[in-house]
Amino acid sequence: MNRLKIALWLMIGSLMLPTGTATAEGHELPGSFSHQFTSTIMGDSFSVVVSTPFNYGRTEQNYPLLFALDGDGMFGMASDIPKLLSFEGKVPPIIVATVVYGDMQKWFQKRARDFHSKDGGAETFLAAMRDEIIPFLQANYRIDAADRALYGHSSAGLFAFYAGIRQPQLFNRVLATSPSLEEEPVWAATFAEMISGNREGFPKIYMSVDASETAMAAAVKPFAEMLSKHTDKSRFKFEVLNEGSHMSVIPKAYNNGLHFLYTR
Repeated sequence: MNRLKIALWLMIGSLMLPTGTATAEGHELPGSFSHQFTSTIMGDSFSVVVSTPFNYGRTEQNYPLLFALDGDGMFGMASDIPKLLSFEGKVPPIIVATVVYGDMQKWFQKRARDFHSKDGGAETFLAAMRDEIIPFLQANYRIDAADRALYGHSSAGLFAFYAGIRQPQLFNRVLATSPSLEEEPVWAATFAEMISGNREGFPKIYMSVDASETAMAAAVKPFAEMLSKHTDKSRFKFEVLNEGSHMSVIPKAYNNGLHFLYTR
């Protein structure tokens, strides 16, 4: 399963490469801005990329923040779907931000560091988000500090779930799709203690897996059952989707999660 996921992520990367004989030039998404950023906590540099809502420049209001992980491969989808849903009033206009490493090989190396427990990588990345990246975003964009969300899929979904229960006051909403808990059984065992020992309350959480992800589902379901006992039904949802694979489920899971998290 792990090798298959790596191959599929590499396939996504290959689709991003320019083809044909035309001269390739960089193209930014409309309403997006890139900032070169150095994290003292992580000892690393990367881009913090931000997508603003369609009407951002014509208002003075503050907007919810959704931090989407795996920006090198997911930012286009993660920023465009909320914009389209906002036209229908399904979700509010949202500022979407991410971290981009800018190189496919580097991205794979860094996501293994940032989203997993080895050498305290996930704890370090979470600290950088809390103490450096989110304060930077709030200082430079009109963000509603009381409405922050975190989205991740696969290993990023594992990190999103971890962040939601480890720092429950940092994000108000967590969207963790196909979280790879089966890859981290020892680390995941500590999550039960975080849930049972929680006295602060949890963010509103959406979790999902695809029906094809049997090992993952087996690892996720005990935590879903535990959270169901510790939270109100209106604030936690877990569902099994049937889109065929770890990758094909991404847009459906993200769409469902946005609808659930932003339903009043």
